[in-house]
Amino acid sequence: MLKRYGLIWKRFDLWAADATHYRRAVAGIFLLALAIRVVAAIVHPYYLPDSADYSALAKAIVAGHAYEVHGQLARRMPGYPVFMAGFYALFGIQHLPILLAQAVISALTTVFAALLGRCVSPATGLLSGALTALDPLGIGFSASLLTEPLFTCLFILSLYLLLQAMRRPEHGGIWLSFAVLWAIGVYIRAEVSLCLFPLLLWCVWVMPGRKARIKSVMGGILTLAVVFLCLLPWWVRNYRLFHQDFFRFTTMQGISLYESVYSGATGGPRQSDLVIPPSIERLNESQRDLAWTHRAIADMARHPGRVIRLAFVKIARTWSPWLHAKGYTNVWVNAALTLWYVPLFILAIIGMCRYPVRSPLFGVLLVPIVYFTLMHAVFLGSVRYRVPVMPLVVVFAAIGMAGTIRRITDSAPAV
Repeated sequence: MLKRYGLIWKRFDLWAADATHYRRAVAGIFLLALAIRVVAAIVHPYYLPDSADYSALAKAIVAGHAYEVHGQLARRMPGYPVFMAGFYALFGIQHLPILLAQAVISALTTVFAALLGRCVSPATGLLSGALTALDPLGIGFSASLLTEPLFTCLFILSLYLLLQAMRRPEHGGIWLSFAVLWAIGVYIRAEVSLCLFPLLLWCVWVMPGRKARIKSVMGGILTLAVVFLCLLPWWVRNYRLFHQDFFRFTTMQGISLYESVYSGATGGPRQSDLVIPPSIERLNESQRDLAWTHRAIADMARHPGRVIRLAFVKIARTWSPWLHAKGYTNVWVNAALTLWYVPLFILAIIGMCRYPVRSPLFGVLLVPIVYFTLMHAVFLGSVRYRVPVMPLVVVFAAIGMAGTIRRITDSAPAV
């Protein structure tokens, strides 16, 4: 029986190697992903508190008002509100056009995941695309007014471009495209900004030969320069508003850090429980952000044990197979999610262990996974925060699945 399955897999491997078959299969995966996500957008759209902020900012942009929500001028990065504002300007204040566009964007993510997986083999590429198409978090968040669908798509595409730049380090146009796409991603989700540095270091370290390393260094310098120039207008804007902390992305960083580490922290959202001291309440927006940051750092220095304990709690929350948020803890939903994610995570670990460490793809997949994990070991932990790296986990899982099938079938005795 195992030998028969092995034969089926080998035939699939050969079938996927044909360029025409591969393209048609990827198109089919895209259409499947799109159909599922369109149904989710129509049947079960949902909104979190962040959605209201993004919508209010988008309305302000369309109306030509100040970029402001809750009296704050730098509460949110402008990328997603600008995206929403385009649809509000075209279709009026309606959410369905945005959700349908996000269905298309999320479905495109499956194509980019397939491209990453194809770097291993065509069959692995198709597995990566199919698993991404069926990923419950990818489906769920495509039907939300949140940054995840747009950011994840751009993020996975940018990583694919980085791989192409590593293959052709002398090609400045690829580095330039990667840099611009990365900067757009930062305008949507600022937390990704620092991930650029370990990725560029990986590019240099993994390159074979001195000439290739020098070309990668030059490409990395170009990337950093372009990203810096693209982000400069936002930094200058915020500095003109507040006249302090030049490299500021938002004024939410300080309180977000404090709610993640203070004595009442649980690893989940706690801002609604915070009592704002009068000494902070009377400060302006920028000063409040810095004051919360200083309080958080002081708390971390005084109680390092608590910070370490909370880090493990947050990592567990981020990579939990089931949901923790209030209102999303249905036992049947969580059981289904567990049945999906536990095998997926096991296969991903197998894929990580078996794939060559010095391969360019290995670091491009692993560095963002580790980065987001560590970032949310400090800040809040939630399954939401792993959504952008789930296609990378899926590629590892596809590698693990393909390798496991080959190993089992090859070791099976002949009948």
